[in-house]
Amino acid sequence: MPATVPTAPGQNAGGAVKNAPPGAAAMALAPLASVDRSALRWLRSSDEPLAFTLSSGPTAVATLRWAVRRGSLAIAESAQGTWTFKRTGFLSPRLTVRPKDATAELAHLTPHLRHHLLEVTGGGSYRLRRAGLLLPAWSLTTGPGREVLHVEPVPEGRKLAAGAVLVETDVDAAEALVLVLLTWYFIVLAWFEDEAVEALAPFEGPDAPESVARRSPPVTPAGSTGSTAP
Repeated sequence: MPATVPTAPGQNAGGAVKNAPPGAAAMALAPLASVDRSALRWLRSSDEPLAFTLSSGPTAVATLRWAVRRGSLAIAESAQGTWTFKRTGFLSPRLTVRPKDATAELAHLTPHLRHHLLEVTGGGSYRLRRAGLLLPAWSLTTGPGREVLHVEPVPEGRKLAAGAVLVETDVDAAEALVLVLLTWYFIVLAWFEDEAVEALAPFEGPDAPESVARRSPPVTPAGSTGSTAP
């Protein structure tokens, strides 16, 4: 059974987004170490600008919002600070996360054909891949293959509305937040690319091309299709 979209503050019944009014006060964000990791989920909290909120139950942990509608630059806010996310490179794309106004990377993700390599500066190295051929979920594992993060995107029509998140409790909270944010950033960019393909598709339905019928990872050169918001 597909995951359902929960209703949270900032959304109408059924998960429809209620954009916050200009000048609204920023929500208080709790440290990841202080919340129940088994109840984590992403919810789309705004369409303009595109934004998602990571929550555990009623408690907000982090936000991730895109700076502009067209582009890869995104900004994350959490109790650990403000970070920027960006995709660089053309033939060899690279997704990076840095503290705001800093040049040093906290982590980066490099897409590959069979899996994607996520490396945390001074921390662990992980592999990101689909959880299964017929599953929309993504799995982040250590080198030996132990899963530390599992994310299942939840669509609402063609739009990416939410994501169910399971993260292991034995992963350091500071590193775990980097993993959750960078993995979700990657998933949203993948949705960008697929929606751009769908917009150009001449038809839909069971006979649609495979690239349109299912979500695919962003292994194409950066900037080639990422022009449509999810």
